[in-house]
Amino acid sequence: MLLKKQFKNPFIKFIVQFAILVVLWFGFYENLYKLDVFLGKHYDLQREISIHLADFSTYFIRLFGYTPTINSNTDYIITNIEGNYLSQGVWIGEPCNGLKVFGLFAIFIIAFKGKWKYKIPFILIGIALLHLVNAIRIAVLTIIAAQKPTLLDFNHNITFQVLVYGLVFIMWYIWVNKFANKK
Repeated sequence: MLLKKQFKNPFIKFIVQFAILVVLWFGFYENLYKLDVFLGKHYDLQREISIHLADFSTYFIRLFGYTPTINSNTDYIITNIEGNYLSQGVWIGEPCNGLKVFGLFAIFIIAFKGKWKYKIPFILIGIALLHLVNAIRIAVLTIIAAQKPTLLDFNHNITFQVLVYGLVFIMWYIWVNKFANKK
């Protein structure tokens, strides 16, 4: 009886649902490579997402006035800039392709209260926005790697982590304050 009463508490309900969904998501995510076997031996979902991200990032590299290159002949997808730069480029793979973050963002929205007619578009728009920001992140990191390679690690590990996860938190905040109680 006490457990049933606790589960009626919206905060407890959210925490339990969020925890269950996170465990399921990470279980699925860790086995994503095995899913490729069912999709076909030569199909690698993580790689395909990374290639798409690299292609998308080249648009922004061009906007900044550089000529991008993509090398997909290695285990990682590598974006680089043509020219005489002392850089090996930016390596894109798991988890840099954003798939984990997409899942965490969606799980929060799914677990939090709100109507599904708002949740689905919000999740799709949020994932598209995260993908866009990630493509810009890859473009800027590629330019940093070419121009100032000593700044790459700091910007990859600190600056852009704060920006990407900050965006996730802002979108969660918008959901909680603007959409969760929308009638």
